[in-house]
Amino acid sequence: MAEATRGPQFVRRVRRAWYKILRALSVEEPNFEVEYEPEEEVVEEEVLGPWHPKTIEMIETIWGKGFNMPGGPQHVLTLAKPFALDNQMNLLDISSGMGGGTVAVSSKFGCYATLLENVPELAEISQRNIDMSQVRSKIKLQEFDPAKISLKANSFDCILTREFLFRTEDKTRMLRTIKRAMRMYGQLSLTDFMLASDKDPSPSLKKWIESDPFPIHLWTVDRYHQEIEALGLDVRVSEDISKDYHGYMTRAFQSFIDRYQEGKIKASKNQLPILMGEVERWARLAALLEAGEVQLHRYFALKPVKG
Repeated sequence: MAEATRGPQFVRRVRRAWYKILRALSVEEPNFEVEYEPEEEVVEEEVLGPWHPKTIEMIETIWGKGFNMPGGPQHVLTLAKPFALDNQMNLLDISSGMGGGTVAVSSKFGCYATLLENVPELAEISQRNIDMSQVRSKIKLQEFDPAKISLKANSFDCILTREFLFRTEDKTRMLRTIKRAMRMYGQLSLTDFMLASDKDPSPSLKKWIESDPFPIHLWTVDRYHQEIEALGLDVRVSEDISKDYHGYMTRAFQSFIDRYQEGKIKASKNQLPILMGEVERWARLAALLEAGEVQLHRYFALKPVKG
């Protein structure tokens, strides 16, 4: 009886969280419902941890196979396109994710790639996705500690880092290590979350940082500009791509809604907390991007001959 009573209340919580992100992303879907049928008998439901296969299944259902963030292959291939990669070039990918981005780039351009991952559980998931791909022989995954990272000098033609450095406390060291690892005329494509200004953080920003499962260390846009300039790289592109990223969120959640209502996907009862967590997490960031307090900035730069 207690389980049956809890069920509808829990679904209402999920629905409220869902509509929160719909409002944040300006997605209109008034008829969306999360279905739940109370069981006749009390059954102990398995509580899913962050790395449980059903948890990963739900996250990949939202963001795409091999992805745990917005954008999917479209985002990563857009960032890698200026590299003009071919099957003789080496790419270093330092990015948050589950291997899908590296697989997408290597599959599209035929390049060799090294993926660095600092979370052991994500490394295991990434390796699984790499092993299941047709380019598994071209991708090497390495676990690393950002605080102790060391890369061989002049070893990569191109380096891609997507939405990762904001989780690294010593970004100065990371950026210097990245530059050192670039070959002469090497290319860097970098995206990261940044503070629009150095004013005191709002309650919304504090909530986002405190509630995130991984650490967040944000630089201001000005601080990033100064650090990139100090590296002596030839910066060809410096732009705010927050609007594009907001669009990736919108399309991903709209697609989830459409597929759910068409009966193509289902969420089991113990997957609903995972869904709710993703909804709440990205709703917070969407609101910050829309308010302009946080932005996703993109740099594309070359390593000069005398850099």
